[in-house]
Parts: sequence; C-alpha cells; structure tokens
Amino acid sequence: MQKWIGKRPTMSQKALVSKYEKLLLQAQDTILNPTEKILKAIETECDKKSGRELDGVLVLTTESVVFISKSENMVYKYSQINDIDVQSDGKDKNEWQITLQIGRSRRTFDDIKKNDDSQEFVEILEHMITNKAQEILTTVTHDFDYFLHAETLEDLRKREIKITSFLLKRDDMGHTKNGERLLREKHKGAELIIEGFYQDTQKKGNFIVVDTNILLYEYDNKERKAKLINTWSYNFFANAVIDYFAIKTVISNDEGKLVLNSSGKAFVNILSKGNIPFKYKKRKWYQKILGFRSGKWWKRTIASLFYLFILLIIIGITFGEDSTEKASIKSTTEVTDSETEEVEEEARLAEEKRKQEEEARLAEEKRKQEEEARLAEEKRKQEEEARLAEEKRKQEEEARLAEEKRKQEEEARLAEEKRKQEEEARLAEEKRKQEEEARLAEEKRKQEEEARLAEEKRKQEDVQMAEIQKQEQQTNVYYKNCTQAKAAGAAPIHKGEPGYAKHLDRDGDGIGCDR
Repeated sequence: MQKWIGKRPTMSQKALVSKYEKLLLQAQDTILNPTEKILKAIETECDKKSGRELDGVLVLTTESVVFISKSENMVYKYSQINDIDVQSDGKDKNEWQITLQIGRSRRTFDDIKKNDDSQEFVEILEHMITNKAQEILTTVTHDFDYFLHAETLEDLRKREIKITSFLLKRDDMGHTKNGERLLREKHKGAELIIEGFYQDTQKKGNFIVVDTNILLYEYDNKERKAKLINTWSYNFFANAVIDYFAIKTVISNDEGKLVLNSSGKAFVNILSKGNIPFKYKKRKWYQKILGFRSGKWWKRTIASLFYLFILLIIIGITFGEDSTEKASIKSTTEVTDSETEEVEEEARLAEEKRKQEEEARLAEEKRKQEEEARLAEEKRKQEEEARLAEEKRKQEEEARLAEEKRKQEEEARLAEEKRKQEEEARLAEEKRKQEEEARLAEEKRKQEEEARLAEEKRKQEDVQMAEIQKQEQQTNVYYKNCTQAKAAGAAPIHKGEPGYAKHLDRDGDGIGCDR
C-alpha cells in the first residue's frame, strides 16, 4: 500500500489504509490509470443532496480528485473544478470541510480531521487547481531514503518542482539521520558512516565516513550541507591505540585522537581487514569499572555514590526478606494471607497506575492533537491572510497598472490630439501661406497684366499718335514733282503713303515716281 501513503506514513495514514485497504486495492485496478500517481489521500465523508452521507477516502492524483466509497465512486478532473472553499466544520472546530465548485454544482466533503496530513492535502489541491502543469513532491511521492539537502532543494527549485511544507517537516529526521542520509548519497559504497570527531574538539554534526579513504565531514543541519574537513588513508591509523569505552571508541596515534560515538568495533574490524596493525589500550582492573575508566575525579565520585546507593538497596532487600522469613515461621497461614493481600494490593495499585498513565497518555495525545490542530489552524489562517494579502496586492498592482495604462493611453490620446491640432494648424498655416502667395501672385499677375495692358495701351496710343502724325504728315507732305520726291528719298511713293499725289502717278498704277 506504499503507493497510497508513501514510505514514511503518519499514524493517521496507516489507520486510513488499515480501514479502507480493500476499497483502495479495488480502486487501484478499476478507477486509476496505470500512469496516474497518487499525491495524497485522507478520510472524509461526502454529503449527498438526498441526505445520504458516504464514508470514504478523498484522493488527489496527478490527474484528478477521486472519492472512493463502498457504494459510489466520484472522479473530477482538475479542469472541471472552478473553485474550492476550505473552512472549519460547523459541527466540530477540530475538523475541516472542503467544498468543490464543479461547474454550477457544489460537492461538499466534511469530517476531515485537522492535522498535518489534511493541511498538506489542501495545499496540494490548491496547487493542482491553479498550476497543474507544475510538478509537486509530497510525503507520498517522496523517497525518504534520500534527504532533501541543500543541493537537492536547489535542483528541485531550478526544475520548478514544488515541495509541500509537510514534506520538508517530515523529511527532517534530526541532524544524525539527516547527516547519514546526505553522506550515504555522497558515498554510496561507504562501509561505515558514524558520528565522531577528531582531536579534542567535539562538535555536533561531525561524521566519520569509511570509504576508499577515511573522511571527516562537518554537517550543518540548518544549512543542510556537509563540508569535507579532513581525509586520511587507512595507513594513517597504523599502530594506533584502540581504547574502548562504554559507548564511544578512541583511536589514538602520534597525530591526534579520532573519537567514534558508536560502532567502534565495526571500525576496528575494517582496519583488521585492511591488514592495518593496531594496539589495544590496557587498563588496571578498577579502570575497567564504568565511571573509573576516564580517571576524572568527578566521574569517579558520581560512580562511587551510584554504586553505594545500589549496595544499600541490595542490603535493604536482603534484610527485608529475612524479616519476612522469620514472620513466616510463626504463622504460615497469616503470612500467606498477608502475601496474597500484598500481591493483590500491588496488582491493584499497578492497574491504577497503568490506568492513570494510560489516561495521561491519552490526555497528552489529545493535547498534542489539539495543539497540532491549533497550529495547523493558525498556519492555515496565516496562509489565508498571506493569500488574501497577496490577492489584494495583485489587485492593487493590477489597478495600479490599469491606472498607469489609462494615464498612458490618455497622455497618448492628448498627445495625438495635440499632434493633430498642430498638424491642422500647420496645414492651415501652409494653406494660408499658399493662399497668400497665390493672392500676391494674382495681384502681381494683375499688376503685371495692368502694366502690360497699360504698356500695350501706351504703345497703341503711340501707334495711334504715330498714325495721326503720319496722317498729319501725309496730309501736310507735298512734292511738286518726282525730282523733289526722289531728292527727299520718298520715291517711289505708293498710294496712301505721305506725299503721294495723282500728278506724281502719270500712269495711274498707284505708284508714283516709279520711273
């Protein structure tokens, strides 16, 4: 059932599979496509319009939202869902109610327990509706054998793969487990990865990796990064002294001390396989006692007090048993009854203690669940406020951009109108200038025409005057004979010319003095 709940499911996810295992197996064969991946599943109740309530499982896949129940199954593609509404169930504030707006109809699912699983479910649902094309990594699809360290997170960011908040929280297993997983990825063939440190500086997050060489890493859980700070060959520990303590192991040589927090014998066995010679540190008999091995006075004091306390308890138990045996000699029946009552009383007290512890455990679990629900509700509110703030910011940004666009369009319109007005004014001015030039040209033409007419008139008048003068001359010129006409250079004289007279034209051909 790993396909439904992943490699590292929560208790609620395990309970879900235990309760609906048969339904899920049937759905896997009949409803889901072979290529369809399950992103998250939660237990819920579907309210029908007929008043029926169907208990089942609400599932998010890479393609759709699926509701699975004994009597009815529902499948909705993400493209069919217009909107979602998530709010506290009116019946129980510790439960969610999710409503899907599908076209014009609504489908409501309630009785969803508020916890990290349901919070992740809502986060995935919102993402798939708004951005189905972007891949998302969840607690179901993630392989927890691999740690989401800094390099992996950066690679996922570059590939634009979203990671749910609960996955990041769930994947953080503490600095020891996180460091081991990160270094196991870096050194897949390593024989041993354990916490430890070198020299006298003990630092949380230091790891010893036994691979082709022996390496010392410094792991930062906050940054999710491991830094290599030292590398040794196996021969570096030749002739080292091995000192076993209760938990840790110290390997000492002339260079310094390598301290392993655990698995010391496994490390020594690896050295043995590599034919690396070493020595064991010899101790006096009292130095082999826990608390006396380091030689520090305060550890010896604490160990002595502890051993003295144990000795006193043993003495008390021993003398208590002797008194009981003496009393049993006096009256076997009374002792037996007394022992029976004591046993029963102890059993009763143990039962009461167990009940109290069970009640305390349940109360603590309830408190934790309520605290988780409260934190989840606070987180949801914060995310809702952030979402609303983001929507408001986007709306304000859109309004600002729209206003800027409107202003730009208005400025462009006014600039265009101004340009048109200036163009019209320019054209009008050009037209006026052309008309003025035409008028001036017309006036000049008229003046020139008038001057020409005046000149022609003057010329005509001169011609007329000349004609008149000629006529007058014709009238006044008189030659007595052709000799006089020839002497004046007027012969021959045609009829109509000045000086023509009939007495000069003897033959009457209109030409006088032609001979």
